[in-house]
Amino acid sequence: MLSVLKNLFFPSPDPRERPACTPRDKVRPDKKPKSTARPAGISAREIDTAFYGLILGVQSPIDSTLNTFEKKVLRELDQLLASDISHSSLVPRLPSVIPRVMGALRDESSSAVDLAAQLGRDAVLVSEVIRLANSPYYRVGKEITSLERAVFILGQVGVRQLVTNAAFKPLLNLNSGHFTKLSGTILWDQSEKAAVICDCLARQEKTDRFNAYLMAIVQNAGFTVALQILDRNFDGSQAPRSGIFHERLISRSRKLSWIIAKEWEFGPAVLDALEAQIKDRNMPITGNILYVADKLSKMSILSGRGRFKGDVDQLAERLQERLTRPCKDCFEKSSG
Repeated sequence: MLSVLKNLFFPSPDPRERPACTPRDKVRPDKKPKSTARPAGISAREIDTAFYGLILGVQSPIDSTLNTFEKKVLRELDQLLASDISHSSLVPRLPSVIPRVMGALRDESSSAVDLAAQLGRDAVLVSEVIRLANSPYYRVGKEITSLERAVFILGQVGVRQLVTNAAFKPLLNLNSGHFTKLSGTILWDQSEKAAVICDCLARQEKTDRFNAYLMAIVQNAGFTVALQILDRNFDGSQAPRSGIFHERLISRSRKLSWIIAKEWEFGPAVLDALEAQIKDRNMPITGNILYVADKLSKMSILSGRGRFKGDVDQLAERLQERLTRPCKDCFEKSSG
């Protein structure tokens, strides 16, 4: 995977290109030759390192062997991955009503009005509809204050997204132990930003927008479970500081997200996209959309917290190779 990332983010220069300056070039002493090379910019691995360092409270992972705490966490994760997760108390359960709601959301014949009528029975959901309609992604004019107007602005896709958020946020936004408290709302905020970017990219790439939104919302399910395992093994004597631990934690969490989505009976498009993040090769278009959205949303979170000052333009340019249309506009729609 490292070689793939290296080739993607640090491509070898074209041997046919002439160097900026050769021995035959005449260079005036008072004028230096202009360099045509662009800065290397930020890599996807650096983004992941910084983001999960923020989640785990580690500014910079160190090059060291696994400590006892890290070994316990990885061992427990491996045991969970090898078991039937349907019996694990760590994996959140979908309320029985959600599969039926998800089926209705996939039904193109169901109208936004029908969904809004159900939402109108819950004051919290009404406020969420209005909040989303006033977000930078949707807002087109003056502030929206009525449910009817908000539903009209959001449309069927927007209402579906809101119901998805309302269904999964309580399952994936825990706050019970040291590391889950440390992460706060960061994981959910990143999922929401990634979902907005996924929706925008799916529209550009002419693929299913609901599946694209859904795969971003659930991509952190495995890491949420991993945080609980960290919590119950943490006694304050050792910290998750080694780089190798971070790498293994991320890879296992991605695999666990795929297993959880399978347990929740999500469709093939979502499962294929999540599985592609594990292998990072031969990605379907949905996998590339999720990959790009994941990196851009993490960059947004890090920049907003003053933890990373990378060049978004350069990052978007490098990620662009995975798509057919520009991704910078979709990133901007997720900000704010």
